[in-house]
Amino acid sequence: MSVDASLLHALLAELAAHPDGVSAPRLCKRLGLRMSVLLRTLAWIGEDAVGTHQGPGWVRTVDDGARMMVHLTGAGRALLATVPGASAPLCDPPPPADDTHRPGMTSAAPPTTAPAASVRPDILVVDDDTDIVALIDRYLDAHGFAVRAAHSGADMQAALAAAAPDLVLLDLGLPDIDGLSLLQQLRTHWQGPVIVVSGRGEAVERVVGLELGADDYVAKPFDFRELLARIRSLLRRAAPAEPQPAAGPPRRLAFAHLVIDLGARRMHDAGGAEIPLTTGEFDLLRALLERPNEVRSRDELMTALHGREAGPFDRAIDVAIARLRRKVEPDPANPDLIRSVRGLGYLLAAEVRPA
Repeated sequence: MSVDASLLHALLAELAAHPDGVSAPRLCKRLGLRMSVLLRTLAWIGEDAVGTHQGPGWVRTVDDGARMMVHLTGAGRALLATVPGASAPLCDPPPPADDTHRPGMTSAAPPTTAPAASVRPDILVVDDDTDIVALIDRYLDAHGFAVRAAHSGADMQAALAAAAPDLVLLDLGLPDIDGLSLLQQLRTHWQGPVIVVSGRGEAVERVVGLELGADDYVAKPFDFRELLARIRSLLRRAAPAEPQPAAGPPRRLAFAHLVIDLGARRMHDAGGAEIPLTTGEFDLLRALLERPNEVRSRDELMTALHGREAGPFDRAIDVAIARLRRKVEPDPANPDLIRSVRGLGYLLAAEVRPA
């Protein structure tokens, strides 16, 4: 068995912050792990109360019959400074420059000073874990973002009513409502970028999250640098297009019974009624419109959406296509506009012309 370096560091850092130990259930919640995964990890790297172990003995477990407590050993404390991704040990006192090496998160270097800007992108972080929210706030603030926090579904609705954010980071484990239900509610009245950030890393949770309208999904434990890159990518894609010179390509395109405004990122049907599109849906449709009646591979479409190729078992594009079909097809159950080409990808079967 091997242990991911970022997970190992998150585990050791959490234990270093609690000299009296941490219960196994709390560790699962903080690290976003299933209990079975945590127990296998502890068995591999730790020792029990009498010092019996097969691994290096970085942690010690004590089970009193009521609960299992996990403690950091001297060997584990010494290792904390050398784990990849750690710039310094995270014992007391923590380094003032960067304490983002906390449960579920890593960062190889301290954040850079935030660039001067007249308008800072507004990120709404919806998570009931106040420690994690504080770390995200500190990291994003250092990179030029304004962060607002919501610790429940009700808090999120209030924050949205006060001001629309530029992007939402949504955890699924909220105290008053299931995060997936909240995402579904959100998409009925707000189409801005949403990244689900959750300890629910199973494939079915990712698929359902994407089905319900998330633009991206980051599983805990995560690396802050990856989260920052995904936020920036989504905000770039969601930004209105720069005005084109008069001789440039048309900003409004007509196809089938629809008209899309590439500059305003809005779509209308033949009767003028607006059809709301999420950031991901718009980017996917634009990629198909660029080469109508031509097969676009899943890798090409994945690159257009997420800047990476699709893995052999990655269903993100298939889920996004299904969502888009519900917006553009007269009969989504029998799609005729966006067609599947078995083993190759998808194509937009329509004449595209300036509107």
